[in-house]
Amino acid sequence: MTMVEWAVFTATVPVRVEQLAMIRARVRGWADCKIGHHARHDVVWAASEALSSAVDHLRARRGGGSAEATVTLHVDSEVLVLTARDHLAWTDDGRVPGSVDGLRVMREITDRMSLTTDPDTDVSTLVAVSAR
Repeated sequence: MTMVEWAVFTATVPVRVEQLAMIRARVRGWADCKIGHHARHDVVWAASEALSSAVDHLRARRGGGSAEATVTLHVDSEVLVLTARDHLAWTDDGRVPGSVDGLRVMREITDRMSLTTDPDTDVSTLVAVSAR
């Protein structure tokens, strides 16, 4: 497999359950050309978990409604970076009972992760980094 020196994928999707399969397929298709099998599995899973968590937070906070999330992936010869942004304030108490803890899953499959929420706009930004 030929490794590109630098590649970016970005998609903005509605925060809805029916978008999960589509974003997994789009990330998988992009990753097939850019990264190895093990890393591809992890990045598809992490992108799906980021959107799943956004769906859970939207349901918990607003009882439905609409919002968008943006997933961006950057890969080069040293790192793979996933950035997910949405307009929902992510907090531990926002989890839907019985749902998978997406942040815990992402912490387990990445080397570093951070989550910040701007208190003025409720825009949450998750950044997950894996060494190549």
